[in-house]
Amino acid sequence: MVLFWAAESGQRQLAEASRRVEQAASRERALADLQDIVSRAESGQRGYILIGDDSYLADYERGVELLPGALRDVRQQFSGAGADVGQDIAEIERLTRAKFQELGETLTLYRNRGRSAAIALIRTDFGQQTMGQLAANIARVQAAETSNMLEASHSWRTNRWENLAIRIAIAAATVFLVLLMARLVRSYARSREQEAEESAEREAMLERIVKRRTQDLSELSTQLQSVAEKERAALSRELHDELGGMLVAARMDVSWLEERLPSSDTDVQAHFQRVHDTLQAGVELKRRVVESLRPTLLDNLGLFAALRWQVADTCGRGGLRYVEHYPAKELTLVPEAAIAIFRIVQESLTNVLKHAQAQNVEILVAIQDQWLLISVKDDGVGLPVDRRRALRSHGLAAMRHRVSGLGGQWRLIRRAERGTEVEVRLPLGRIAIEAGNAA
Repeated sequence: MVLFWAAESGQRQLAEASRRVEQAASRERALADLQDIVSRAESGQRGYILIGDDSYLADYERGVELLPGALRDVRQQFSGAGADVGQDIAEIERLTRAKFQELGETLTLYRNRGRSAAIALIRTDFGQQTMGQLAANIARVQAAETSNMLEASHSWRTNRWENLAIRIAIAAATVFLVLLMARLVRSYARSREQEAEESAEREAMLERIVKRRTQDLSELSTQLQSVAEKERAALSRELHDELGGMLVAARMDVSWLEERLPSSDTDVQAHFQRVHDTLQAGVELKRRVVESLRPTLLDNLGLFAALRWQVADTCGRGGLRYVEHYPAKELTLVPEAAIAIFRIVQESLTNVLKHAQAQNVEILVAIQDQWLLISVKDDGVGLPVDRRRALRSHGLAAMRHRVSGLGGQWRLIRRAERGTEVEVRLPLGRIAIEAGNAA
């Protein structure tokens, strides 16, 4: 901004110098015009008197006509000049008027008293003195204006070179600023690239940490599920062996007492029957608890038998119509895969009863290429609008984790016609004990 201010100041100085040169030239022209009018008027007046030809009076008469305008132009041109110059201009105006007055008086004398009287007046020193003083004053003022013009011209040249130097400095400063800006931009770009690299490295490190932590949590969750299944199996066996034995023994003892203490009293018989019913209800409750903890059918008869019992029991309690599809031959699966498939179907049916408001359920277990396909479909209300919230439920999360732990694929599908489908695909090579025979 300083450089631009300096350039603007130099431009103003150049304009001021140009104005001074123009003003000096205009003043010199005005003085030259005035001097030319006086000289022509004097020459015309002298020629007329000496020769007597009226054509010589044309310059005099034209000078008389132009004199007021020329004097006014001179006053205007020097209106802002100093006191000394103003005095010279006033003196020039006085001498000019005196000269024209002397020329007029000479003509009057010529016309009234003849040529000899006029020539006698011309030969006096009055007219010559007036012209000499007028020429001297005009020359002095013109010299001053010429000096001013030369000074302004020198100042203009100086200011022009200064202005050129300032412009060169501005150009150099601009180039420097552009180079500096380019360097800053490159530095900023490098810093951004470095920040991006550091950010990518941090993100990669965080991803590795998250992946490692996720793997640790997955392993921990798998271990917890395995421990939970083992605890359920141990509790199921204990309930089956201990509680089942006690209930059976109690029923046998009651039957023995009923045989040894026969009675025809209806109240006694009613109490014995109530005890039998209570013990039978306890046995049924024990069986349901044991089957929910660890289905004995899964260990004794295989996966498909356990699934048939689970589907029949759940749909029977919920009043659902169901259709089942299983392979013709039972698969021999690793225990982790068998219990995982059983829990997935169990959780899917539980969700249908709780949320789907369905009437029909279809369960499909099939072998496709090297995958075991498990599908549970219903004709209920389908997934809610907030699908992400539904996918965050603990039951579905447990399904996903069981499937991912076995290296499979899990999908929750909103059916086009109506309802929801849970689809699971598990690799046979990982879950089947005899993968070749299964395929």
